Amino acid sequence: MEEEEEARTISTSKFKDDGEEQEVEKEKITPLPKLQLFIISIVLVCEPLTFAVLLPFIYFMLKDFHLSDDEKQIGSYAGWITSMFFVAQFCTAIIWGKISDRYGRRTVLLTGLLGNAISSCLFGMSKSLSWAIASRTLCGIMNGNAGAARSMVNEITDKTNKAKAFSLFGFCWGLGMIGGYLVKPAEHFPIIFGNSEFFKAYPYSLPCFAASTASIFGFSIGYFFLKESNPIVIAKNHSIERQQNLNPDKSTTTEKAGSLRDVPSTSIIVISGYFVYAIHSMVFDEVLPLYFTAPKYAGGLGISTQEFAEILSFFGLVQIVSQVVIYPRLTRHFDILSVTRWAFVLIVPVYVLFPELTSIQNWSLKIISPFLNFGSAISRGVAENSGGNTLTLAIGYVILLSIRCVTTASTFTGFNLMVNMSAPSEILGIVNG
Repeated sequence: MEEEEEARTISTSKFKDDGEEQEVEKEKITPLPKLQLFIISIVLVCEPLTFAVLLPFIYFMLKDFHLSDDEKQIGSYAGWITSMFFVAQFCTAIIWGKISDRYGRRTVLLTGLLGNAISSCLFGMSKSLSWAIASRTLCGIMNGNAGAARSMVNEITDKTNKAKAFSLFGFCWGLGMIGGYLVKPAEHFPIIFGNSEFFKAYPYSLPCFAASTASIFGFSIGYFFLKESNPIVIAKNHSIERQQNLNPDKSTTTEKAGSLRDVPSTSIIVISGYFVYAIHSMVFDEVLPLYFTAPKYAGGLGISTQEFAEILSFFGLVQIVSQVVIYPRLTRHFDILSVTRWAFVLIVPVYVLFPELTSIQNWSLKIISPFLNFGSAISRGVAENSGGNTLTLAIGYVILLSIRCVTTASTFTGFNLMVNMSAPSEILGIVNG
């Protein structure tokens, strides 16, 4: 127990801000358990796939439901569908955390993958708002993967390689955002799907089936190759005597799972910060597809599903670069808490400037218009679709969204590390939930 406390004290010193120069021990870095991390990465890719699969087409799906001709009302419906996943996940996260502490991380991960597969198929076959909301709610209820995966990664790593291992989460999230090209296959891929009455009747089912297939594949890999990491479950599956011989110092901590009362105050503070960032990050992710795909007269940019899928794929790659290249370099020179704080600061101008870019474009058109021939419709068309103006707007979006990718990678990874460093192993499932 003393060794565990000492290890936790050393690791948490990485993110404490006491104003003094920190002493970093030069230790030999433990090699990462590559096979287990690879299997976990396959599992993790399925969650962003399930979340992001609807983003390119949610606006167009709702239009096909013929609920309303009011574009803003459609945006409200889209908010209900996208938010129900996170609301349901929020309500069940601690429950899944307790289950993972008592019965194992592997059990929760495999259950979540099956839930993803079933709910994705159901959502792809939605023909009404109530069906779409119910299927997304089911997906959130069944999905406790993120917390269980964080706990598992923490348990199979140590303080020398933990930061590198936790970069896996942002990498997999970025990888899962690359896609979204399979909407309306009968229309976009007529040679293959043109004669399929099913895909004509359910034009949004193919991308959901693809996400479901990925979850089934992840379940198959996890079932055969993923090893349990929870010491409580390991102790149950092996003799108590053998467990004490292997790790006598931890024999008392693995007999019984912890409870909410055991969560330390440091973990509560870190989780509160995590909660604040996660809320506004999810709101931004939900509003983004509506802003890009809604028609211009309703305040959007009016781009197609294919174009938005390309945008998501591009920034999925930016997210991967941010996670794999930029964040590790930052943590070599700065402590985790400082990087997280600066990421919080940098996200503010992104949120302030992002919705104002179209206003800036319209303002610049008013400045340009006196120099053009007002009597010519062609000149007005040139002004409204000026290549330079469009390029400037596109550059602005790229810069702001790229900054957000870097801040997201830094903040989420930093919080994941701090949460796991601040809590003992017997309540990892609870704090990660």
